[in-house]
Amino acid sequence: MTNVQKGATPTTTEETPSVPGWVEPALDDILATLPIEREKLAPLRASYLDCLAGCGRAEDLDMEHDACRKGLLRALTDTLGLAPAAARTLEQQLEKLELDISAQV
Repeated sequence: MTNVQKGATPTTTEETPSVPGWVEPALDDILATLPIEREKLAPLRASYLDCLAGCGRAEDLDMEHDACRKGLLRALTDTLGLAPAAARTLEQQLEKLELDISAQV
């Protein structure tokens, strides 16, 4: 049976979308300023990183980053009750992070 017949499985050499290595610690530093438990933030953090990793490398990168950021902010305010002032501060910090990512692409 060939790989085509049985279905190909990913190997450790296959590339998957990911963010640059410095992004996760930078995001952790940003999220650490929030008055929300790390365990509650974990799934939202992972979703945001996955979203950023899936962003294209074209001219619409800023628009894609905006969608990721807005999704995270919406989830934080709707499900975890993040205050509007904290959301604005977080949005500015995430925008800076996303600009840094764009600058390195």
